[in-house]
Amino acid sequence: MNIRSRRSLTILYLSAAAVLLAWMLDQTKLFRLIALKAADLHYLAVNPHVPDNITLIVVDQRTMDTFSEPRMFWHGYYAEAIEAAAAAGAKVLGLDLAFPIPVEKYAPGLDQRLASAVIEASTVMPVICGYAGTTMQKQADWPVPMNMAAAALGQMAYVNLTADEDDFIRSVELVEASTGNQPPMRSMALDVAERYLGRPVAYPSRLMAIRYAGPAGTIKRVALVDFIQAARAHDAALLQSWVRGKAVLLGTDEIGDRHATPYYAFRVGTPANTAGVEIHANALDTLLTARFLQTAPILPSVAAMLLVAMLFSIATMYTTGWRLVLWHTSLTTAAVFGVHVAFLAGWLFSVSSLLLTAVLAFLLSLVTSRLSVARNRDVLRKAMHVFVGKEVADDVESTGTVGLSGRREFVSVLFSDIRGFTAFSEQHEAETVVARLNEYLSTMTALIVHHGGTVNKFIGDGILAVFSAGLREAQHGEPENAAEPHAVRAVRCALEMVSSPSPFETRVGIHSGSVIVGNIGSSDKLEFTVLGDTVNLASRLEGLNKEFSTSVLFSGATCELLGGNIATRLLGEANVKGKSAAVPVYTVSGGEAN
Repeated sequence: MNIRSRRSLTILYLSAAAVLLAWMLDQTKLFRLIALKAADLHYLAVNPHVPDNITLIVVDQRTMDTFSEPRMFWHGYYAEAIEAAAAAGAKVLGLDLAFPIPVEKYAPGLDQRLASAVIEASTVMPVICGYAGTTMQKQADWPVPMNMAAAALGQMAYVNLTADEDDFIRSVELVEASTGNQPPMRSMALDVAERYLGRPVAYPSRLMAIRYAGPAGTIKRVALVDFIQAARAHDAALLQSWVRGKAVLLGTDEIGDRHATPYYAFRVGTPANTAGVEIHANALDTLLTARFLQTAPILPSVAAMLLVAMLFSIATMYTTGWRLVLWHTSLTTAAVFGVHVAFLAGWLFSVSSLLLTAVLAFLLSLVTSRLSVARNRDVLRKAMHVFVGKEVADDVESTGTVGLSGRREFVSVLFSDIRGFTAFSEQHEAETVVARLNEYLSTMTALIVHHGGTVNKFIGDGILAVFSAGLREAQHGEPENAAEPHAVRAVRCALEMVSSPSPFETRVGIHSGSVIVGNIGSSDKLEFTVLGDTVNLASRLEGLNKEFSTSVLFSGATCELLGGNIATRLLGEANVKGKSAAVPVYTVSGGEAN
């Protein structure tokens, strides 16, 4: 598998891990709350719209200051409002008020007054009377005429609000869960919508997300006191301008019946929260406009998270610096914009889940990238050791730059070659030649390193190695006989090279002297090498093996440095190209001293 394929698989694995971690974190309460608050931001990015077919008649503070009776005895005011709305042409009225007990014994005639208004108006304007389960438990003991009349007419609806775990109202239960043989009760918003449209309303699910028209006060409203005063003044034109052809909701707007909605955490001023009757009106508007919000199915949600994770992983692993910041900013903007577009189309994707996935993908990719950089650095260091030598690698690692300077050093230079390699190459396939040569060079290199030498370069089938006083660390610890002079180590290495089992016959030449060591070339192409007459003479000595029928030859300078550690034999003098005088040539005698 090539590097590109491995990197692609790595990105896929990291993306899947980010999605899994994000999903696990999303199950915790903290991130669930963050997801709810993040979803609320969609509403702030949309301009509020004022429904033209819904009007609220509200019991506000001015109404409470005007009517002096206790609220439990306002049946007459509500009856007046119902009768006036019906006369003004309202299509349906939702009564978001609870009447848990009769007041007949305290104020005779009030219960019947309200019940009569509901019954009489129903022929031209159905009055959907709201109830809460907790207030209807005593109806058998304390029957309320209005509730009985509404139930008989099929005009009862529940007005319970559905709160999320942060106590915000973002959805409404349209139909109660069925219990026993009793038919499930319907919500006021659903009942009013169907009465207004004159047909059943198709909705996506029993628990419907509310598409809020705007913050508190968005939906048109009339104070109950103003509505009654207009009715008493017989101002039909004004009443009709308020309610004609509209769905009307009558309820309270007081502190005790206000609730947090998506706007609450971001709204400044009073009221920041929304009256219950206006929340029902927003649910009604959602049903009438069919602008439903549905939670995106699991597969598209996971696919979106995986796509975001992959894009952030790719950006993190392939870019750095300001480009990385630019890519992440662009991707984040695109993700948020895409989720908002989906919201406008009626689909709820969790923007917090996507951003959490993006952060996790970035962190995982960053860690992986750093580990990959460290691994690649080790590979590069090893490659530099192999291809350009340990000196260059160490110099680059310590200085951070590649220098062009050199130095003089007294060393022993070993030059080896394979006898008859040209004929071998001509007789075998290229793959065989390369394979055998690599095996051979690997064996020879191991011997050189074992004796503390450094392979400077491969010249075809030949090897140029350098043995110096500053010992290089071997592959497996210190070189053998580390305290011996470099000439001794070079000759011992040569003896092992020529006697090593191999399909090839090795010949070696060694000379000790001063060389120039350094990086040779340009800033575009460098080679760490050794230069000087010492290198040339070692090469010439290797070539003389054929003339003297030997495998190892070394110069007099090298022989002097052996110091009796190795038994030597003078073969004579030889004329060497580039030398004005003949050069004494030595080899190893039958045994070694010491």
